[in-house]
Amino acid sequence: MLTLTPTLALPPAMGAQPGPAAAADGEGGTVRLCVDPDWAPYEWLDEQGRHRGIAADLTRLIAERAGLRLSIVPSANWDESLSLARTGKCDALSFLNQTPEREGWLSFTRPYFFDRNVIITRAEHPDVTSLAALPAGTAIALPTATSIIEQVGRDFPALRILPVASETEAFAMVEQREAELTLRALTVAAHTIRTEGWFNLRIAGEVPAYANRMRIGIVGQRPALLAGLDAAIASLTPEQVDEIVNRHVAIEVPAGIDRSLIARISAGFAVMLLLAYLWIRHLRGVNQRLAALGRQMGEDIAARQRAEHALKESEERYRSLVELAHESILVVQDGRVVYCNPAFHELVGRTPDELEKIDAIGGLIHPDDQQRARDNHDRRIAGETAEQRYPLRLVHKSGRLLWAETSGVPISWNDRPATLNIVNDITARTEAEERIKHLAQHDALTGLPNRALLSDRLERALAAAQRNGYVLGVLFIDLDGFKPVNDRHGHDVGDALLQAVAQRLQGLVRESDTAARIGGDEFVVLLPTIAGAEDADRVASKLRAALASPFDIHGHRIMISGSIGVALFPRDGDNAPGLMQRADSAMYRDKHATHPH
Repeated sequence: MLTLTPTLALPPAMGAQPGPAAAADGEGGTVRLCVDPDWAPYEWLDEQGRHRGIAADLTRLIAERAGLRLSIVPSANWDESLSLARTGKCDALSFLNQTPEREGWLSFTRPYFFDRNVIITRAEHPDVTSLAALPAGTAIALPTATSIIEQVGRDFPALRILPVASETEAFAMVEQREAELTLRALTVAAHTIRTEGWFNLRIAGEVPAYANRMRIGIVGQRPALLAGLDAAIASLTPEQVDEIVNRHVAIEVPAGIDRSLIARISAGFAVMLLLAYLWIRHLRGVNQRLAALGRQMGEDIAARQRAEHALKESEERYRSLVELAHESILVVQDGRVVYCNPAFHELVGRTPDELEKIDAIGGLIHPDDQQRARDNHDRRIAGETAEQRYPLRLVHKSGRLLWAETSGVPISWNDRPATLNIVNDITARTEAEERIKHLAQHDALTGLPNRALLSDRLERALAAAQRNGYVLGVLFIDLDGFKPVNDRHGHDVGDALLQAVAQRLQGLVRESDTAARIGGDEFVVLLPTIAGAEDADRVASKLRAALASPFDIHGHRIMISGSIGVALFPRDGDNAPGLMQRADSAMYRDKHATHPH
């Protein structure tokens, strides 16, 4: 017998003794096993539905040592076997690699069979030292639902993967030049090339990082079953595994005496010796290239370590800048604050744990500003243009409102979309601007609207009255007897009297009306909507009576009065200057009638 055996290795036995697995993990000690029905020489189902191949012999031996019985669940292909396992119709899968995706629904035994993955090309193709060195778009044929297709798709996105149903189809595509190469286990490659007669294919390299470590995958969490199988696997020896492998990948020469075949056998043996010699020379070249590759990898690893060290230093410097920044910085993802620096904690008065539990928009932003913030966040996530440096109001933990100016950019946070936002506290600036705006529109002494704000409100009220047919009234008020107060009691008492007058006027008019001081002892009351002249005269009478009541200013009982002139829209004019002039003239007529010289 001539034997071609792949390089195999088993983990050293750990001294564990096989024993019966708990009956709870398989009814009556029976494990329902799903297999690949067409994966020679690893495993297949023959015409009678019997489990055959390397994996079949190994799993039977493992089950026997674990005190278990195997019940094979038939399937048409590997995809169907996976589907049966996912839906609970199998207890275990016999022979597969462990991958992150599979770890989500399978538990894995320790590996019980090791095999290298090699690169298969046509004979004329040059050696392949690395998949990464292949040109972008190189076609590689790979069977579906395997760990290899997951790994290659993840690690070498530039390759063009052609999914196929089986190893045989993958080899056929390479042989027919529909694909440049395929990547398969050495055992499968040797078996398939021999049985299918594809001697124009060759092994052009290997991928050491993709070595197969075949395990039994158990559906769900069954610790007793897993422990029993692991103990049985630990009891296997490399010799026992090699003996099983040789049953299926050995090349057997018939032993019967057939002199008509002797010449052909001798010629074939000579050819095999020549092929073996050429193969040894090829392996020597591969080993030399692998040694050079190892040296290059060592240099690459050192360079990568230097780059990683530099990256770590850069990250630490960046983190220090972010943590110590005066600006508030936060990352928002799925409506939550997933990161923020200390400045933001202090700004809103909340701890990181508190921030993680509340809605980043609904829990931190004033209701009137939430839609604007949400629209800008969504536009950034969608890659659309969003507002930059816009104001909004934040809600402090105490309930106090803060004005903030915010801007942001879209980022990827843990491989998912998020926004990085920079927030500046502009509360003090906004309040100062509001104070400046208030001073520009209000009388500094009394706090009433000044002439500028009165003019603006009068223009707006006239426009509304013209549109809707309202009557509008303007009352011009001048204080009588104010100058003697200043002369007799001083300006402090005079200022206090003006403030008291403002309070009385403000208290007598409606919220929609405006009481303004336009200078000295002159005031104006704007009545934007009244029924007619009677309403304006009634308000004027109330104001005269209020002004005629004594004022108690700093212990002084002071008596004054007021002269009031009334102008109405549309009776007395249809523009602001005209109405003010008519009201002023009416005030002087009232003054002369009340206090004739």
